[in-house]
Amino acid sequence: SDYRMLSVICIATWFPFPFWFVVSPEGVGLVSDVTTIQLGWSVLNVTAKFGFILHLQYIKSKYCKTLDATRELYGVNGGPVPAKDPEALHDGDAENFASDDGGEQKMRTLISETMVSLNMSSHTERFMKLMLDNGIVSTDILER
Repeated sequence: SDYRMLSVICIATWFPFPFWFVVSPEGVGLVSDVTTIQLGWSVLNVTAKFGFILHLQYIKSKYCKTLDATRELYGVNGGPVPAKDPEALHDGDAENFASDDGGEQKMRTLISETMVSLNMSSHTERFMKLMLDNGIVSTDILER
């Protein structure tokens, strides 16, 4: 996995630090030139830190590309969701439909993205129906 590889990079790039300490004047003293010692520490630090950061950035971009592809596959784009007829909603929602200022749209987008990220997108409509049946018709109600 990507996180295992990140751990391997961390271990592999930190492993030379004790050896460099041993060969430096603080250790056995095999290398005594100050410039060489400082350059060695610099190379080790830059390699370790940039290797970690670059691989972490790679993981992030790979995740974002996967998430975008999944959203595209399941039609979740955060854009407008077509409105339903007031008659299609269950009892008591007709007045909420008339005054809805995008609350249900936000709710549908939130539920769709959550279900896609949980790999449960086949249950999105059922979950949305359960939310509507229980009077949760907008994200404002969730915040209360």
